[in-house]
Amino acid sequence: MATESLGSLLEHAIDLEEIDVNTYRSKSQYLPPGARAVFGGQVVGQALAAASKTVPKNYQVHSLHSYFLLGGIASVPIVYTVKRIRDGRSYVTRRVIAKQKGKRIFTCTCSYQTEQKSSLKHQFMMPKVPEPESLISTDQLYKQWLENPDISPEYRLYIEGRLEMPFRVDVRRFDAMHPFDMWGPTKQEPIQRMWMRAEGKISDDLAVHQSIAAYCSDYFVLFTALMPHGINPFTNPRLTMIASLDHAMWFHEPFRADEWLLYELESPRSVGGRGLAFGRIFTQDGRLVVSFAQEGLIRMSETGSIQPVVEESQATGYRPRL
Repeated sequence: MATESLGSLLEHAIDLEEIDVNTYRSKSQYLPPGARAVFGGQVVGQALAAASKTVPKNYQVHSLHSYFLLGGIASVPIVYTVKRIRDGRSYVTRRVIAKQKGKRIFTCTCSYQTEQKSSLKHQFMMPKVPEPESLISTDQLYKQWLENPDISPEYRLYIEGRLEMPFRVDVRRFDAMHPFDMWGPTKQEPIQRMWMRAEGKISDDLAVHQSIAAYCSDYFVLFTALMPHGINPFTNPRLTMIASLDHAMWFHEPFRADEWLLYELESPRSVGGRGLAFGRIFTQDGRLVVSFAQEGLIRMSETGSIQPVVEESQATGYRPRL
């Protein structure tokens, strides 16, 4: 497949068909390997894309707040209905309701703002990290794992499924073990940093780049809450279910999703069968362009006991920055 077509493929992940006034239907629903429901990031991205279609181009989304109500079915299109809550001079608000078979599976509120000048500016500084070109991609890592003769059939099937994902994102991690490492993840502090870039060339429409960033923001964020416990679906005790409950994003400045973006992820707390994680997205030149947060359902088999590494790391002074 030509590289030039890859960008249009990722745009297709959030592409919608207009079926009525303020009503849109998905053209694709992605079911990740081993998942019970469609990929939540795609639902968030499509909902944002639907809302953005009803807003004048001089407004840009600055925040969205969403809840996952039911797992989406991969074989059934999702219908997004946009309600025009408010059209103000500086701000516009939209509510999006996603349905399948007449049932609400997702709801989202998006707020848009016209460009405004302000002398009040500050941001967290981007951490000093290796350049993305110096790192191998996650796909390359997966292929290395497949060459290992000791890989289990179950794990091989999972990795092959990851490599066959229809919507490609180049991911390059560098300071944390992959949460699905085939040898079993070690207990780590709940922080991840990785470069991501949508493959191929994407159109210049900022709303498309924002929707794709929403898609990508769900990639690994909740897995950060697993890191202190050293579990995944292939360990013992093992992860039995992980699902997004809510997702919030704040868009600070324009950016391009087909250029390298640094994703910095942290999880300050897991309790009550839920994990909380925060994320920041930086451009390669150091601008903080997006902040986001997610809480999710986490269930595991209780066949063994685990002691999270975060209890030990507190003695070293580690604290999440958010």
